[in-house]
Amino acid sequence: MRLDDKRRIKGFDGLRAIAFIFVFISHKFHEGTYGSLGGDGVMLFFALSGLLITRILACTRVAVEAGETTTLAGLGRFYLRRSARIFPVYYATIGFFLIASLFVHFDGFEGGARLAMLLYATNIYVLTTGHWVGHFNHFWTLAIEEQFYLLFAPLLLFTPSKAAGHICVAFVVLGLVTEVGLEWAGVSAKVIGLNPMTGFGYLALGGLAGLNLDRRVPAWLVSRPAQAMAALALLIAPLTVLKDEIVWRLYAPAVAATAALLVFQIAGDQASRFVAFLETWPLRSLGRISYGCYIFHEFVHFYDIEAAARKFGVVFEAPDWISAPIELVLTIGLATVSWRFFERPIMAWAHRPTQRAAPAAA
Repeated sequence: MRLDDKRRIKGFDGLRAIAFIFVFISHKFHEGTYGSLGGDGVMLFFALSGLLITRILACTRVAVEAGETTTLAGLGRFYLRRSARIFPVYYATIGFFLIASLFVHFDGFEGGARLAMLLYATNIYVLTTGHWVGHFNHFWTLAIEEQFYLLFAPLLLFTPSKAAGHICVAFVVLGLVTEVGLEWAGVSAKVIGLNPMTGFGYLALGGLAGLNLDRRVPAWLVSRPAQAMAALALLIAPLTVLKDEIVWRLYAPAVAATAALLVFQIAGDQASRFVAFLETWPLRSLGRISYGCYIFHEFVHFYDIEAAARKFGVVFEAPDWISAPIELVLTIGLATVSWRFFERPIMAWAHRPTQRAAPAAA
């Protein structure tokens, strides 16, 4: 697959769906068995974002060097399209809670936490205060991605295209050094996980995968058995040897490398059975709305439905197992409405003025 290839990469939407399902399970089942599964989901999201964003920026830099556009124009297009993709539903959600908080208290949504969320700095807020932010905790991953875009995009667009790989390697090395240093200092797993530099390293691993899609690699590395092994490792390891979240944290770089390898393998072999599975309608459709699902899922709770029903005099008892499936269905429904009537029209608007000159979108 050439760097300037604008075709959609099959399987990536389905992989986003699986990443979201991993995160959903880890957040909705609190027995501790599935906590590490959510970490794998985040690593898959990071690998996908890193690969796609890096290729977009690398394509733009090549266009700059060919005289087809300017650096500032390319940077502006990139930020416009990223903003159109990630800002609307995120800020609409925060706006909803800002209004609702005038009447109802939400745990974690007060004082400096609100400002941190508005500035995409939830991870920094938790790091500096030591306090989690209730059902808004998952915003830390979105904050790290946005911080990465702000730093990474100018670096790639204002330096020669041949430097892109070196920049990604530098981020990976800096992330590893940061993680090892923090581990040696004995800081908590929370501090390590929320640190921007460790997250940047994981995103840059995906970037390295994207930059090397055009190179010849050993056939065994991208073979279908290797693809299956990487996928199974990401599923089985967090449920067995890495079930403890503290142990998972120690092996997080290896998990991130496996996630980056898997997205590399999927992009490199688009005809495998695993890709065909990822391309099935349910997974492809869920992956397309996975961003909205990720934002909404922590705010959808079956106990709120029960409480609302009691206000109308309706009391019902449901088995414990039914709450998570109902919450999943409601989350998907809400994200579908958001995608169809809110997110997609805004993305289409942002795409029109940039379509002619911009590389493929993530």
